[in-house]
Amino acid sequence: MKEISFFDQDKVLITGARGMAGSYLNFGIKTDRESLDVTDLKMVLDAGRKHKPKVIIHLAAQTDMDKCENDPDHAYKINAIGTYNMAELAKEIGAKMVYVSTGGVFDGKKDGLYGEDDTPNPQTYYGRSKYLGELIVRGMLNDYIIARTCWLFGGGPGKDKKFISKIISQFEKAEIKAVDDQFGSPTFAKDFIKTLCGLIKDGKTGIFHIVNGGACSRFEEAKEAVKILGAKTKITPVSSDSFPEKTPVIFNQGLISRAVSLRPWQEALREYIEKEWK
Repeated sequence: MKEISFFDQDKVLITGARGMAGSYLNFGIKTDRESLDVTDLKMVLDAGRKHKPKVIIHLAAQTDMDKCENDPDHAYKINAIGTYNMAELAKEIGAKMVYVSTGGVFDGKKDGLYGEDDTPNPQTYYGRSKYLGELIVRGMLNDYIIARTCWLFGGGPGKDKKFISKIISQFEKAEIKAVDDQFGSPTFAKDFIKTLCGLIKDGKTGIFHIVNGGACSRFEEAKEAVKILGAKTKITPVSSDSFPEKTPVIFNQGLISRAVSLRPWQEALREYIEKEWK
């Protein structure tokens, strides 16, 4: 796994460093929920006063949509209050804050890809809690990056527990069913982190959509993964109604950026599967 490194270790504080995206960072003060509970303001401020970072990369989040829907208070505690605490630290020590958000802040009703200037209208507790985090960062700080992404894959066996990992774990089956009415922008976490680091290095501020080029349905994403694996598995398209869930379905989370351009998602997915799974 190739990692990205160009920051001094004592300049950057990273939360949620053990997660998928954090696995591609090889610099900074890397923390996890045990070493830095973002919901504990005193713990956060003590860590900041000790390390005095110039940049805070806030990756820690509750991203399991079903868990957020089943326990909204927990979602808000981590995604909103935790973000407030990190923003409070950034404000106190004068650090740049980098907050990772999601295409889930949109309602999914647009006919086309969402740009940075589109108005959020989250429909799930996950989306609402992440959008509240955005509002907190924007309201408290001037020097910040809000980086929205979508349908992340990466980390390889062990860290990847998302859609691609589930497809790979089933590729020897005769048939896999995947929905063809939910659309998004599959994004390699390594590409996301590399682009995000470039924005930090260049001193950029504001809201940025960071996704690999293009968009597709989960059905198309699954077909591409199976093709890369060289499997003969049949991918059968089905509607979202085939998988009844408590969490509201967001039919379109596709993003596009006016500021950055990444390689096509198919190319990124091929590299990921061939280098980190095969």
